[in-house]
Amino acid sequence: MIYAANAIEERDSRKLYNVIDERARHALHSIVADRRAAAERIREAYPEELRPSALRALGDGAEAEDAEGLFALRCGEECRDDLGTKIGGVERTEEQGDLLVVHTARGEELTLYRREEGHWWGMVWHTEELDRERSRASQDLRRVEANATTYERRQRLEGREASPAVNGQTMDPAGPNG
Repeated sequence: MIYAANAIEERDSRKLYNVIDERARHALHSIVADRRAAAERIREAYPEELRPSALRALGDGAEAEDAEGLFALRCGEECRDDLGTKIGGVERTEEQGDLLVVHTARGEELTLYRREEGHWWGMVWHTEELDRERSRASQDLRRVEANATTYERRQRLEGREASPAVNGQTMDPAGPNG
């Protein structure tokens, strides 16, 4: 909690990222990876007129440099202030499975998570919401890849139609053996 308090005091969301629970960190990582991969496929294969709206639909995950950067985008001053109000001297704790609810001297509750004994505790931060977003980002990536493949096929077909004909037949750019 001292590390979190320092990160909040320093107004450093990237540093604060290191103390959120590993489920949220892993979800943020996956979101960024899938959104950036989808953005790359859109830039490569989508028709020019469709690219801007398709890229916008990916949201901030496609623009973030990394998971810490996405967290920093989403956990600005208001978020840090909210987390800061929850951190304080520990009055008591309650274990609830892999969660630890910390009751502070400020009268606030802070929920922590750890996967198993021996691992460090991380602050729970939008974990369920991020898990759902991770699933959507993965599904969206698969859809973008399928669309990109369709656009690439269409482009190849349109290229064949535009290629010169020899003896009345269109040339296959892949050659006679495909």
